[in-house]
Amino acid sequence: MGQIISYNSPRGGVSVLTEKGETTTSYLLIQQAKPTDSGRYSCNPSNAVPHSILVHVLNEK
Repeated sequence: MGQIISYNSPRGGVSVLTEKGETTTSYLLIQQAKPTDSGRYSCNPSNAVPHSILVHVLNEK
């Protein structure tokens, strides 16, 4: 809880895709998500309002 995502962790498969334009949108990609990846994910940009979402990974298939 309260951990910062490390893109260099041994887990691997975690990346961010950012589409820049009039409105910039970023996507967090988690490959081969497992139930242990469930939890609250937050984005706290320095120039915008922070947002968060609760993610539930239900199975590994």
